[in-house]
Amino acid sequence: MPSPIAWNGSGVDHDQAGSRGRGLALLTVLFDAHGPLDVAAVARSMRITRAAAYRHLLELQRLSFVARDREGRWCLPPGGAMTLSPALVARLNLRAAARPVIERLAARTGESVSVNVRNGDHRMRIDAVCGRPPRAPLPVGETLPLHTGTSGRVILAHLPRAAAAEVLAGAGLDGEDERLLRAELAGVRRRGYLAAVGRRLPDVASLSVPVFGSSGVAGAVTVAGPAARWDHEAMEGAAAAARIECAALSASLGTLPLFD
Repeated sequence: MPSPIAWNGSGVDHDQAGSRGRGLALLTVLFDAHGPLDVAAVARSMRITRAAAYRHLLELQRLSFVARDREGRWCLPPGGAMTLSPALVARLNLRAAARPVIERLAARTGESVSVNVRNGDHRMRIDAVCGRPPRAPLPVGETLPLHTGTSGRVILAHLPRAAAAEVLAGAGLDGEDERLLRAELAGVRRRGYLAAVGRRLPDVASLSVPVFGSSGVAGAVTVAGPAARWDHEAMEGAAAAARIECAALSASLGTLPLFD
């Protein structure tokens, strides 16, 4: 079975992206545990030191995201997930529901598979499973602009018009050709996925499929690997299976997009 990728963060703003990723990872650990955990258990789950885990827990406690029981163990506050924001709960639910999907896709393709969500005008990776080596780097918590890479673009393609317009305006400032980008996004909506080679990293290819929830696009599932192995032919051959998996995932989240 593919191994879970280590929790860490990188991206455009390394400090903020890493902090968001670690905070979401820690809350996910407590959410999935369904009970209090000590610092050592949290550190093992996140693959960080006890000191680092304790520091993150104290910060989340200061913000009232986590609490301690009578034995000093860590847990969600009284009320559990109900105390968290709807957006955060949606991300936690998506990660939990998507985990078996990305594991199956990783086993089927042999490549690394990740789950990404929208975070303002960026996308953030919230979970990943490693494929066989050599493999594409997929740090959890990485945050990049929506117009950068296939993960962000399949999310961008399905945003409401006003939200997409804001992102597209910003993309133009980064030197993107807005006309070509709009054409590609229209193609994503027609095909139901986006496959590209070398879009963000040289010699890395990726196939991304949108995931929908009751409120619209919820995120994207991306299969990435070295272009020499995970080429256009391989990606096109896996696209149907990835779309079926993501349609079933979307249905579990409250919607079922139509296939053409």
